[in-house]
Amino acid sequence: MRDKRLHAIIILLLLWGALPSASAAKTTRYAFRSTYLFENRGAEPLALSDDDATIVIFENNEWQIVTIRNSTHGVSREYTDVDGNSLAVMDFPAEIPAGGTLFFSYEYVIDAGDSPRPSIDPQQSGGLSDIPEALLGEYCEETETFRRSEEMMALAGSLTSDESTVLGMVTRVLGWIVANVTYGNYEVPQYPDETLAQRRGDCDDQSILLISMLRALGIPALLQIGVVFSGSIEGDRTSWEGHLSVEQRGVGWHGWAMVYIPPWGWLPIDLTLTGSKDPLTIIAYSPEYESFVVTAYNVSDQRYIGDSRSSRERIIASDLYVSVSDIALEEAEPNNWIGTAYTISGVLAGAAFLVYLVFSRRHG
Repeated sequence: MRDKRLHAIIILLLLWGALPSASAAKTTRYAFRSTYLFENRGAEPLALSDDDATIVIFENNEWQIVTIRNSTHGVSREYTDVDGNSLAVMDFPAEIPAGGTLFFSYEYVIDAGDSPRPSIDPQQSGGLSDIPEALLGEYCEETETFRRSEEMMALAGSLTSDESTVLGMVTRVLGWIVANVTYGNYEVPQYPDETLAQRRGDCDDQSILLISMLRALGIPALLQIGVVFSGSIEGDRTSWEGHLSVEQRGVGWHGWAMVYIPPWGWLPIDLTLTGSKDPLTIIAYSPEYESFVVTAYNVSDQRYIGDSRSSRERIIASDLYVSVSDIALEEAEPNNWIGTAYTISGVLAGAAFLVYLVFSRRHG
């Protein structure tokens, strides 16, 4: 993916707040309304294209079903990006006139259940040779987002020099980040070498650092983005020199790492939504196994950081002002189990989220 003006909206929607308690095995229904108001405060029209109206469709799987309702605009076509995420182009007008606005709103309905937690026993952990070869080329590459520095590779090597298992290597790197990197927000995501140098970053910054160090060691890893539901999430923020305003009530965006650790396979590792400092506890009790965390999309090869920074620069230099609102809605719990919901959902379209609604979005 190439140029994006609003790609980094996702960064400003990342979660601040406490976690709710674990849900029951039965499906829980969540819903939230997402609205976007785009204002052209200039004297010239802002032209729109199909690329400008591209959004990402939420992931549907065995433990979560996401559908959409009450949308102000329809979908003109769908396709898949470089990381396998499903994308949709919304049916938007050709331009926003001078002094005009574009309003877009819809509601997500999510039926989610807890996913099974693996029993993590360090004695059973495999080595690097137990990682499928097919994963090494795809999820161990250095990319624009997961770039490396000599300092980072040296640190990763020194931390894991006496470890023979993948789990042991992961816990060493994870433990160092937890002990040495504090939580802090920026207006755009940080490159891993920047987080390492500053010893500071939010959920996706810290996850990107972990992923980059693990990839350098030959351990497959990627970034996953989703939403978290909690009554404690409430905030209003304005950034990008006043061009972007964000409101959150009861739902917030969040990022975490997905790491391949044999013999258990892909495991979520959350560096910021946890009260533990123990690496094994963090891995074993990741909140992503619980129903209040809903997965949206994956980041592996795409230009997550570079595109986000380009978005900020272009928005600040333009006459475009954006207001974003995500508000959780009251919903009755469904009477079905998640397995039944998954079967029924095969004929339903997945819900899209407007984090990827961008002006000058490109894919490649």
